[in-house]
Amino acid sequence: MTTTDLELAQESAQLVNVEQGLVSRRIFSDPDIYELELEQIFARCWLYLGHESQLPNPGDYINVFMGEEPVLVVRNRQGKLNAFINSCRHRGNRVCRADAGNTASFLCTYHGWTYDLDGKLIGVPGHKELYHGELNRGQWGLPQVAQVASYKGLIFGTFDPDAPSLDEYLGGMRWWLDVLLEQGDMVAVPGVVRWQMNVNWKFAADNAYDNYHGMTHISSIIAGHKGAAGTTGRERLAVSGDQTRGISVVTEYGHGFNAPYIVDETFDWDVPTNYWRKDPEIQKRLGPERVRLARGNGSVFPNLFVNPGSRELMIRQPLGPGRMEIWKTTLVDRNAPPEARKMFRYGSNRHFGPAGMFEQDDGENWDQSTYGARSPVARRNELNYTMGLGHGHIVEDESGPPRVENVRNEHGQLWHYRCWAEYMAAPDWRHLREHHSKPEGTL
Repeated sequence: MTTTDLELAQESAQLVNVEQGLVSRRIFSDPDIYELELEQIFARCWLYLGHESQLPNPGDYINVFMGEEPVLVVRNRQGKLNAFINSCRHRGNRVCRADAGNTASFLCTYHGWTYDLDGKLIGVPGHKELYHGELNRGQWGLPQVAQVASYKGLIFGTFDPDAPSLDEYLGGMRWWLDVLLEQGDMVAVPGVVRWQMNVNWKFAADNAYDNYHGMTHISSIIAGHKGAAGTTGRERLAVSGDQTRGISVVTEYGHGFNAPYIVDETFDWDVPTNYWRKDPEIQKRLGPERVRLARGNGSVFPNLFVNPGSRELMIRQPLGPGRMEIWKTTLVDRNAPPEARKMFRYGSNRHFGPAGMFEQDDGENWDQSTYGARSPVARRNELNYTMGLGHGHIVEDESGPPRVENVRNEHGQLWHYRCWAEYMAAPDWRHLREHHSKPEGTL
């Protein structure tokens, strides 16, 4: 990091005032801060790449992004998952342009350099005649993603060889991910749904914790929209000022989630998508605390949205300070009743797809919030994240992680920006591991 970058990193960290619950609008609009995010966050954190069911066979691959870096995730001939930058070492052209497929090698269509399933350079036209046999192909393979690992089918990668293990990075967030991953034999619905918005990725990320915006979705619910899992959504018509029973949790390295408890008067146990809640084996694996959560939203820092209710994984890919692309994958239980699988597939797109009613509602808010961070006069006024600040009574017992037992607060959002500031200012992972904030006492 240059001296100028270091100064900007330290300055950026000061734009989040945790004690007062204030966040500068500048972090959503400054192009220099955005470029630093790509270095300090997206080139450092573990990022979600895909689901193992998308690559069942040797030679299978998916084309993804880590920040703005195009990356190929490939299962090699031995069954191992590899990931490397999709950019030829000769002139930088992409060596694969298909979204997914199966291949024995990757051929750059510019000059024909060819790479195997481990990213090694195995073919160079004119190697003897034009390069006189002097090109050391062993030094010109595709740049590797430093670490690739999976958690119960979810594939993550990090460019930083000094990053902690994936298990350490996810930490207590695994308790929440299991609400989705232990619902059955989960596999990805074929195809990834993608769309773009004029939105800073952080506004979408902090919305994962937001149970205060009931006003946003009233028109959709009045129009008859049901949730992705087929629920009526009547509980969402509650006045946003009401406090709702549930849990809010923050975990290591910037992750967190919240979820309301089931309210029997409004919860429809007979909807086919609730079949898994009645399975004794699943009840045993998850335990009573997780089974009684009605739905909920979570964020794996920095940009993965997880919704066990609708079984969605949504990446908020950054494309600049005022633009992002969402990649949505829906998981289904391979052994679920056919009607339930169908409801999850259709309901997912109806709810949180590019034409999804709730996604349209949310996207308009994020768009306008991003626009509101652009002008120099507006940027003089900080954003308020003080809801519940200093009033989070932490419950600690054996039934679940330390938590606040309500879902309308801004603990998760402020935790997201606290950790964002620490990533931005930290020189390396060693410093982060030694000095990052711990969840205890932050609510």
